[in-house]
Amino acid sequence: MKISRLVSILFALTFYGCSDDIQILEERIKIQAELNNTEISPVEIKKTALYLNAWSKKDFYEDAIAGFLEEDKLDFPREIEVLFTGSSSIRFWNSLEDDMQPLKVLNRGFGGAHIAHVNHHFEDVIQRYSPKAIVFFCGTNDLTALKTPEETIRDFEILKDKVHQALPGVHLFVIGIKPSPARVYLEKEEITYNEMIAEIASKDDLVTFIDIWDAMLSAEGVRIPELFVEDGLHINAKGYEIWTKLVREHLKTMFTL
Repeated sequence: MKISRLVSILFALTFYGCSDDIQILEERIKIQAELNNTEISPVEIKKTALYLNAWSKKDFYEDAIAGFLEEDKLDFPREIEVLFTGSSSIRFWNSLEDDMQPLKVLNRGFGGAHIAHVNHHFEDVIQRYSPKAIVFFCGTNDLTALKTPEETIRDFEILKDKVHQALPGVHLFVIGIKPSPARVYLEKEEITYNEMIAEIASKDDLVTFIDIWDAMLSAEGVRIPELFVEDGLHINAKGYEIWTKLVREHLKTMFTL
């Protein structure tokens, strides 16, 4: 998203600081700060609430999607077997094509996407490619933006229904939230989200939950910084090795690998 556009959004939001959405976010920020024994000023609370509110808007990533559409005009991806989409951990999977050989895959991960962003752009990042299967990773940014696990799952249910309706018979493989060192403070919410996705998958033959949590912990159950880049959020090559192994194991139920 262009900086000028984000500034415009934030500027406009300052005139609606008493809206229900902003007030709810401010209360959630206060609660999160208290849970983490963190002091945060009223000004910082307001600024953070305004940013989170802007980030949660469905059209926040219009520029990224426009970029995909421009790429497609030059060389439209055809006969895609597995479409990978979701947030930045998909976007930064630079070795994806090699890791998923011999499958023909397409990467349509973007920015710090929430599930609602993927839903909003469903036709442009998923449906138009008519994949045989979808691998999806998203939800961690939703929780970071202080959506509850229940709110995040409601957005996932929308995605699942869109897939079932627009792409009948297409299987949805959902990579669970990973144990990022930078987001220890969200562990309860992340585990709850993963458990809820697993429950949905247990009742839907076209949804598979890929649990990566334990595989990314040490033998002592501790998060492993060596699997992540410096920000403690995005995984490095070692982290993607774990993802590759687990994703391929599940894709074998549909494809010859």
